[in-house]
Amino acid sequence: MKHATPRWAAVRLLAMGLAVILAGDAVLAADAGQAAVTPPIAPAAADSNVMAVRWQTDMALNPNTHLKNLWVREGYVIGHGSDHRVYILNAETGVRLWSADLAEAHETVWPPAVHRDHIWFVTTTRMMGFRAADGKNIVEEVLTPGSQYTAVSGAAEGKADQVEPARKPTWGGTTDAQRRARAEINRIERRQAELTQFLDAEQRAVTLDFAPSGPPATDGSHVFVPDAKGWLQAVAIRPRLVSWGRWTANAISAGPVIDAARVYFAGHNGMVYASAQNMRRIVWQYQTEGPIRADLRLTDTGMVLVGSTDYSLYAFNGASGALEWTQLPNRRYNAGEPIRKPPYTFGEQVFLFTQGAGLTVLDTTTGKRQWQLKDGADLITADADTVYVLGRGNDLLAAKRANGEVRFAIPLARGTRIGINETGTGILYLSAPGGYVWAYAREAEPETPAERGPAAEAAATAPAP
Repeated sequence: MKHATPRWAAVRLLAMGLAVILAGDAVLAADAGQAAVTPPIAPAAADSNVMAVRWQTDMALNPNTHLKNLWVREGYVIGHGSDHRVYILNAETGVRLWSADLAEAHETVWPPAVHRDHIWFVTTTRMMGFRAADGKNIVEEVLTPGSQYTAVSGAAEGKADQVEPARKPTWGGTTDAQRRARAEINRIERRQAELTQFLDAEQRAVTLDFAPSGPPATDGSHVFVPDAKGWLQAVAIRPRLVSWGRWTANAISAGPVIDAARVYFAGHNGMVYASAQNMRRIVWQYQTEGPIRADLRLTDTGMVLVGSTDYSLYAFNGASGALEWTQLPNRRYNAGEPIRKPPYTFGEQVFLFTQGAGLTVLDTTTGKRQWQLKDGADLITADADTVYVLGRGNDLLAAKRANGEVRFAIPLARGTRIGINETGTGILYLSAPGGYVWAYAREAEPETPAERGPAAEAAATAPAP
């Protein structure tokens, strides 16, 4: 074994030292990059207003990509990048589950529809379905005759049986050339069968022959997609079911809603429709006095909320189509201006955002106004006693649901994206530039002596026995 000369030993030590220094610099740079990420809410402001961070996650966006949208659906937080790739997080834990490419750069991607553990995305030209837990593409699975919607087929898991090509009649002739020709033809046929099987198993999307124009909804049997030419398209996603469509005589851009029995939709012609879900059969319809562009919503009691540009918010009985707010003039709430944003509902309150009035809160049962917040621009979320609102000045407003009193106002960092959370959990999902997502929740504030009452205060101060 040869020993290194003192000169080469010195060179080796110098190289090792440089490597250590460079590695340290890389770690410091990475730490500096992490530290450079500005959270949506300043830590001091969060602490002073009892807002705790549940989790923080890096969505790991592709290079040169920014986050365009943040959606909250069921138990998932879904990021939509400028590269039309979606990134899926577990809403409870913040764990990054999977990501997938959806569309080309020139296309549009609408907010997804979720049914149980399946997520469906609609783009300008196609529709794609995924298993939410692991990102498995389910298009081939659910459209294959004989497959079960909730079961994963062998082909979808990459375990498909080998396809045996149809047997040909035995040829005559015994020459070596003929035998070699037959062997080569059989080999080509087997390869063609394998390629066909592979393409079938790798079917990734449903190609659409219409132009989607709004967010979809799904009941697990059909995906209901607004069409720019005035149709509600019901695309079947289970074997042996038939796709259908309903024409409305004008464009549809409002997102439909569904309950256990019907799908509800409305168009720019001002007509509201209730249809059976698995066939083209209108149950009831109602003509409003202006185009409907805001997505529809359902209350916990099954009322269908429809905001129209005729200044009115309508509350329909889902089964009959009757207007519910009988105590109001014309049985509808008059906002005094066009309604262009969807109404939101939590428990016994409806939250309506309009350009002039800001946030208006209505009683779900009567439709009567409870209070207004002029600075309210859009919803963030709500819990049992507080509604969290995006203010007109890009700040977070927390208002008491009982009377609209603002508990606190916190400026949001520039570039913050908001995932509107309609689940009523009170968790705020906010993102910073670069694809970092935070989940905030307000902790219970300690009670004051007045709130505890004299008896509780005396018990708290009594000496231990």
